[in-house]
Amino acid sequence: MHAPIVHISPEMAFASFDMISFGMIEVPPHPLRFGFQVDIIPQESPPHVMFGLVSRMRHRDGRHFSSGFAIHLNLETGEIWDLLNASGLVGTIPCHQDFLSKFTDEEPLLLSWEIEHLGAALIPKLNIGGEQWLYPAIGFRDGPMQMETLAGAAGDRGTTFGTFLHPAVWRETML
Repeated sequence: MHAPIVHISPEMAFASFDMISFGMIEVPPHPLRFGFQVDIIPQESPPHVMFGLVSRMRHRDGRHFSSGFAIHLNLETGEIWDLLNASGLVGTIPCHQDFLSKFTDEEPLLLSWEIEHLGAALIPKLNIGGEQWLYPAIGFRDGPMQMETLAGAAGDRGTTFGTFLHPAVWRETML
């Protein structure tokens, strides 16, 4: 008997965010390290932001599902919530107001995902302002995988464009 797999629609998980995509990254079926990062200025950002790498795939029965890595960062409380893998609260930034206050337009807060594709797993590292957080790994299916780089801000439509600065996507082959 197989354990049930949680399927969370990105339409539901991301419904309260004004989303923007910074493009796609192809993950080939061999060892690779890749990542996505953006900067924000916490004092000028909406209180709720999301940030992720998401793959939309199809089951053999034709149903679509999403997998990947996505978090909701609550800048008011410092809470980091999982948006795709039903893990709930990932962590809390200790002394979040003091931590976030040190980031400015000259030295913005870096949000980054670094993913290692090893064997049949994609193993993530979530970094928020130089602090690292654990996040669940996901399985890698046969063949290449496309992952979309997403960021979003809760609130009025259009707030996202001014919230996220200096987006970057990278990848390097591992030997």
